[in-house]
Amino acid sequence: MPELGFGVVPPLHRPWDPDDSLDFHAARLLVLLRRCGEGTRYSIDGRTKLAKLDFFVRYPAFLELARNRVRADAQAREWQARGPEVEAPMIRYRYGPWDPRYRQFLAFLRARQLIRITGKNPERVSLCKSGRLLAEKICARESFHPIVDRCDAMVGNLAALTGTALKDLVYELFPAEVGELPLRAEIRP
Repeated sequence: MPELGFGVVPPLHRPWDPDDSLDFHAARLLVLLRRCGEGTRYSIDGRTKLAKLDFFVRYPAFLELARNRVRADAQAREWQARGPEVEAPMIRYRYGPWDPRYRQFLAFLRARQLIRITGKNPERVSLCKSGRLLAEKICARESFHPIVDRCDAMVGNLAALTGTALKDLVYELFPAEVGELPLRAEIRP
């Protein structure tokens, strides 16, 4: 299996853009499932929920605002966004932030037997055993610590919400940045 993540060296003739890397997106989704998924298979119910949680991983400044709004556990550790970086921008679509390549990302992971997709409405995305093992390896890499940290910041608060609740929260908190954008416009912090 090919290597996943930041350690993949781009060709010397062009700079590496993480948004162009299917491996990077796949690795980020594995980390998201492993850290925010429920149960022993680390499942997330519905693509809407997966996309909204992925939105917060990609946009740390938005994550900080949303997390502070819904922090359910008073014992939850403080968390602050470290920089406004957005490695992979998303677009506004019918149900808020979206990446039109999700089918490609999930097919890539499924074909490698890293995830399982079951159910219809909502579909459930779960890690397979090999996906759990690979996700653990990725989580241990220092280069992925910012993504792991963002995912961990959602556990017990944003990750506990449904996809619809997350969509509504995005529209409530970010009307200008997301809600008022035309369809397919890039979301910018």
